[in-house]
Amino acid sequence: MALPYDVQTYLLDKENIRDTVIRMMLAFDDRATSTLIDSVYAPEILVHYPRLLFDYQKKVSSEEWAKMLEHLLDEFDTTEHIVQNLLIDLPQPGNPGTQRPDRCKARAYAHGLFYKRDAEGRPSVMARRQGGGYELELVRVKEKEEAGENPWRISELKASFHWQDRGN
Repeated sequence: MALPYDVQTYLLDKENIRDTVIRMMLAFDDRATSTLIDSVYAPEILVHYPRLLFDYQKKVSSEEWAKMLEHLLDEFDTTEHIVQNLLIDLPQPGNPGTQRPDRCKARAYAHGLFYKRDAEGRPSVMARRQGGGYELELVRVKEKEEAGENPWRISELKASFHWQDRGN
């Protein structure tokens, strides 16, 4: 029989989920394909990107998806992806009937800042800014948990596009 979902485990789950989502943003900017594969995405991920971004809707392996992202931002010298207002949907702990979930949903706003280098080589020319959101489903990967790692991985990613400004 599974143990009840206690406050300590609930808080650890929330923080691990937050870390996974933030790690995705940092990996985009670092162009860290291996981080996306090993520490962010579940082995298979269902991806929904709207037509206004790059129109991609498919269930793929984390490796295929991460490798597809590798050169998506090559036209920019540096990028900054920011996630905020992260809302994680986990059951409240403490009720004897509440069990620890194997999956959950999360939502967040996401902003992207994209720069090119100026004549002196500094990444200071704003090429584009855009904002949108993510609807995510995350799963708890037993093997990662047993290895003492953050077990939460993104298994579904639905991006929405809210606005965009073009730079100079």
